[in-house]
Amino acid sequence: MKKTLLIVAGLLTALTAFCFTVEWDKIVYWAGEGPNKAALVVQFLDDGPQTAYVWGYRWAEGIEPSGEDMFRAIAAASPDLLLFSQYTGWMGSTVCGIGYSPYQRVADGIVYDFSEAKDDPYVSFNYFSVNELMGQTEAPGWNTPDLCDSAIVASKVTHIIDHPINALVYGYPAYDYDHWQLAEPMEDTQWNAGWYTGYWSYWVGTAESDSFSYSGLGMTSRKLKDGDVDGWKFAQLDGPVTGGDYDGVSGASDPWYDLDYTHFGLSGVEDTLAPDSDAPAEFFRLDGTKARPDRLTPGIYIVRRGARVFKIRI
Repeated sequence: MKKTLLIVAGLLTALTAFCFTVEWDKIVYWAGEGPNKAALVVQFLDDGPQTAYVWGYRWAEGIEPSGEDMFRAIAAASPDLLLFSQYTGWMGSTVCGIGYSPYQRVADGIVYDFSEAKDDPYVSFNYFSVNELMGQTEAPGWNTPDLCDSAIVASKVTHIIDHPINALVYGYPAYDYDHWQLAEPMEDTQWNAGWYTGYWSYWVGTAESDSFSYSGLGMTSRKLKDGDVDGWKFAQLDGPVTGGDYDGVSGASDPWYDLDYTHFGLSGVEDTLAPDSDAPAEFFRLDGTKARPDRLTPGIYIVRRGARVFKIRI
């Protein structure tokens, strides 16, 4: 009996160590406006700091935002969060990858390896002929690398990589996220992307992580309520998706790290961009000629976004 009590006490201690509580007044990085609030927590699985990063999201009354609305709004306004997403079908979008670095440097290191993607036996999408069995309607062929590289380039302004080989355009998406990786390690940079070797697991609940449940829906279908918290944690796959050390009910059984509210000490989300940050970005070469965002070649460009003008290197 005493041994059983000791085991139970040990388990409770372990679970407590794996839990977190979001403290709203500590959140530095907020996107959106309004009386309602939710939080986004992201935890990487790599050699980087063992911490879980926190962002906040606000919205007005009468609006029912989705988990995708929150993630996109935070990424668009954030100086350090990059979202890699793909429209995968009628249920909406999938999180393919997440990056974290000061001033979006992670986008400079991401490389799409088309040679590996097209030969991956797990990828059912056919880049050169239509896979009708999977509902594919078109094939991008050798244009694929250029389309994907352009999506990476565009993310340097939008902070979102929208996977161009998606179900909206091709009828069926290319689940090739394992082949979007950093060319080499980068200082102060974290990046996890994958589908077959690892994936971003989605947890939903409230400020106490022991309220978390493993989401049976994607972020598009998730409808936020005031006080909700969405947790994203990268999980390595050594077997089927149902594997792993979580119990399918509570996020407490899989370790969550300590929360990091201050990140790199950059200015808060609401102070990072000018009020006209929703204006579309225009790209100009150094000779003053205008360039199409989807046709950018390596070099230095001047970007005009509303009243803001700045340079980027591609």
